[in-house]
Amino acid sequence: MNYPTPTLQPLQVATLATEQSRQRLAAAVISFTQGTRFALEPYQQQVLDLFMRGRLTIDEVVYSLESAARFRANAGLS
Repeated sequence: MNYPTPTLQPLQVATLATEQSRQRLAAAVISFTQGTRFALEPYQQQVLDLFMRGRLTIDEVVYSLESAARFRANAGLS
C-alpha cells in the first residue's frame, strides 16, 4: 500500500518581543538558580538586565554568557 506522507511544517517559534515576556523569562531563570551553585554572578545579572530591557536578544545573551564562561575556563577562574 502506498500511504501519503505528511508534509513537514516548520515549528512556530514564539518571539520574546515584549518586555513583559522577557521579564517573566528572566524571573524564571533567577528563581530556578537561587540557592544553587548556579546562582547568578554580577556579570550574568547585568546581561540578564540588558535582556529584560530589550537591549540584547536571547541569542546575544547566550553568546555573551558562553564567551565569558570560555574565558573563565581558559584563565583557570572556574
